[in-house]
Amino acid sequence: MDINLALKGKTIVLTGASMGIGYAVAKRCAADGARLVLISRHRNDLEKIEPTLQHRPHEIYPLDVSNVDLVGQFSAYLEARYDHVNGLINCAGIYGPIGKTDEVSPTEFAEAVQINLLGTFNMCHALLPLLKKSPRAKIVNFSGGGAASPFPRYSAYAVSKIAVVRLTENMAIEYAPDGIDINVVAPGFVNTRLHQQTLEAGEKAGKDFVEMTKKQIETGGVPPEKAADLTAFLMSPASDGITGRFISAPWDPWQEASFITLLKQDKDIATLRRIDNKTFHKKA
Repeated sequence: MDINLALKGKTIVLTGASMGIGYAVAKRCAADGARLVLISRHRNDLEKIEPTLQHRPHEIYPLDVSNVDLVGQFSAYLEARYDHVNGLINCAGIYGPIGKTDEVSPTEFAEAVQINLLGTFNMCHALLPLLKKSPRAKIVNFSGGGAASPFPRYSAYAVSKIAVVRLTENMAIEYAPDGIDINVVAPGFVNTRLHQQTLEAGEKAGKDFVEMTKKQIETGGVPPEKAADLTAFLMSPASDGITGRFISAPWDPWQEASFITLLKQDKDIATLRRIDNKTFHKKA
């Protein structure tokens, strides 16, 4: 098999690596030659997937990214082992509570924000010093449902994910002088364990969304490889200069040269903006 080694020699830290989209990203980046530091909460899960990846060995490190103290310890561990890090991919995330606002647990709501948003922030905050030492570093965060449109009954997830998009846009501006490209990926409706939670929630999730979820599961949904391919591109030199973008893996034509040019040149493409009928217009 002809393998693209666009990431050869690059050290990339990947959270949420043990299953679903994170595992697909791990397989693609490893195939492209990256040396991975694989993160998940449970060592056993990481020990199962590491042998399946190409260009071994890859490091494994069990970590709860929502725990700022533990993330700090991980950062110190990396600094002791590596002169710099080339990339960070934040895939770790949960749905959180499902239901209307007065039906969900405030504690579970806060936990989802803690993992999805603050977990992403914690990893970026801790690893940026090492990323700044790389000639051209990359960060890819993950967003999705609820970031581009309302996602009722999943407010904890939606609120945390739209916050990740704005965090990404802010950091992209802050660290442009350091040569760090920072983007966020929307993977689409990928069949993962999260959607089993929708089926288990039943009426709390809303009848229409439950039916849509069932149909997506039956038809296979969006392959996780689409998000993995986009992530690998955003980690590679081919994406140099693309930063602060919210890109859909299944819907945006990110492999087309004309769209890549737009991503590099048009400051408003693939970003969060309000349609005001003056600067930003809704198409008829």
